[in-house]
Amino acid sequence: MQITIDSANVKKFENGKVTIDLNPEQLAALTCSNKVELSTLKPGDEFKLGDEAFIVMEHTDRGTRVISKEFAYEGVKFGNNSNWNTSLIRKMFNNEYFEKIAAIIGKNNIISMDRDLTSLDGLDDYGTCTDKVSLLTAMEYAKYHKILGLKSNYPNWWWLITPASTPSNNYARRVCYVGSSGILDQNGCDCACGVRPFLNLESSISVLLNKD
Repeated sequence: MQITIDSANVKKFENGKVTIDLNPEQLAALTCSNKVELSTLKPGDEFKLGDEAFIVMEHTDRGTRVISKEFAYEGVKFGNNSNWNTSLIRKMFNNEYFEKIAAIIGKNNIISMDRDLTSLDGLDDYGTCTDKVSLLTAMEYAKYHKILGLKSNYPNWWWLITPASTPSNNYARRVCYVGSSGILDQNGCDCACGVRPFLNLESSISVLLNKD
């Protein structure tokens, strides 16, 4: 892309730097030059939807799985128990947060995911569910750990979807989370924690590369 600099658009020249004004067409062209098809990005690459950055986890035959780079929410309780089906986060994700992302890329480009709510100790009381927006399971975190980065230093711990155990084992409140150092642990469902949305997107959409 070429942008002509002349007396009409030069705004300021100071300390060897030129500041220019761009018209709407130039701004649009400049933004599009940083856009790529999501399918061309590799695991670990980053892109933006609106003002939110995401990391590519993997490409599948049913879309591209991504997770928010930063916490979309902080200080959020999981819910009244360890069951994701009734979690406060799940309600928030599949309503206001879904609508926020859908406004950017379209509802049809957010693909539903089947979620396994098997507990860390192998119990299936909570069964499965389907989400448009979700959290990672403990097994998914283990799978993507290297992509997310080792020797982590997160500003806070963040929730996963996996319960530590279930009511059939007389244990219905503790849920897995990722500690600030990246270590997998568990805590009570009424504790306040960070949240990183996990989504499955249509691989053919255009996204803006994150260069921050």
